[in-house]
Amino acid sequence: MTTRTTTKTVTFQRPFLLEGFTELLPAGAYTIDTEEEQLDSLLVVAWRRVSTILRVRANGTVECREIDPDALREALMRDGGQRLGDVSVARLSARVRFDRARQIGTYPVRRKKE
Repeated sequence: MTTRTTTKTVTFQRPFLLEGFTELLPAGAYTIDTEEEQLDSLLVVAWRRVSTILRVRANGTVECREIDPDALREALMRDGGQRLGDVSVARLSARVRFDRARQIGTYPVRRKKE
């Protein structure tokens, strides 16, 4: 089976805690590695996430720790330091956040009564 790994860097503005960690992690830039495997499909090319790894610097070494990608996403939103385009997530109004979440399918569409 074919696998691929994508790497991205996320930046936390404040110290944070992730599910499964016993210590508070300091603010700063962290590298995230996501490993995916290709699904066997004749119609489309599709990938399934196998693991998400957070690289943590501690005591002069780099530790690779498996994390839940949803917990990472929640921690980033709580931090408020991430940017969407040229606007900080923390500065967006509740209405704008709701509209963006609805666009990506997180919330159901509300229909007006006629």
